Amino acid sequence: MITKDDLISIGFLKRTHNRDLPEFVFVQRDGLFVPFRSSDIASLMGEEIFVLKQEMEIDEDEMAWVDFEGWIVVEGDTTIGKIVRVDDSTMNIFAELEDGRMLPLHEDFIAEIDEDAHILRVDLPFEL
Repeated sequence: MITKDDLISIGFLKRTHNRDLPEFVFVQRDGLFVPFRSSDIASLMGEEIFVLKQEMEIDEDEMAWVDFEGWIVVEGDTTIGKIVRVDDSTMNIFAELEDGRMLPLHEDFIAEIDEDAHILRVDLPFEL
């Protein structure tokens, strides 16, 4: 039986993409992971899609955007807020803060990543 430890989430399906996927993807239903053929992915709109870890090339040392959930965002000496959710369903990645504000997560805005303290230091353009 496939368990969550065997899988990795590749996100929520908002629209079909021309993405190279393994033959099967998985969706969680009633606590179980149900396989679907990748060719039938259009029927899974709005669902969180999982694939087998063994089928993905994963660098365990590389962080994913979702890894920043729970982190504190700081700019200069000012704490901006805590990230409660990361939306990576489009090319533009956003962090939702506790107060509901959305912060664009872009490599150009990140000044420092403190993995030990879970602090994301940013340098945002004045317009944001």
